[in-house]
Amino acid sequence: MTQLTEAAQLLVSCWALATDQERIPTSHGLLDQALKVAFDSGAFPAWLRERLHFVDARMGLECVELPAILNRAQEALLTVNPNPSYQYTQVRIKKDLAKELLSELEVSEHDAAEWGKVLYETVKHAEQDARAIEVGAYS
Repeated sequence: MTQLTEAAQLLVSCWALATDQERIPTSHGLLDQALKVAFDSGAFPAWLRERLHFVDARMGLECVELPAILNRAQEALLTVNPNPSYQYTQVRIKKDLAKELLSELEVSEHDAAEWGKVLYETVKHAEQDARAIEVGAYS
């Protein structure tokens, strides 16, 4: 199994365990920000932490590896292959399969659910902040 496949399995499994929300954001740097918050809080196993790199890009904070991880998730049928204009991708796996994948990765369900919760909550806060800015810009 490749490192990208393992990263994709972990990311999607964390999301699937933490929430019933089946959409993962793929635009506006929302997931990049959430990964950074989770990373800074000590989330994820060492093998993933060693492979994630964050940079300040033209459009804001960016996880360098995230596009490849999301592509691998789509290739592995963990998520639906979105149209390029979509801002989200649909998660295809359910909690049972997420648990199996985590077992193969030797990651505890509890840890993965906690990491997924950090990701989900950070995304939700970022979406609310973006909406507030958008509303303020048009007021």
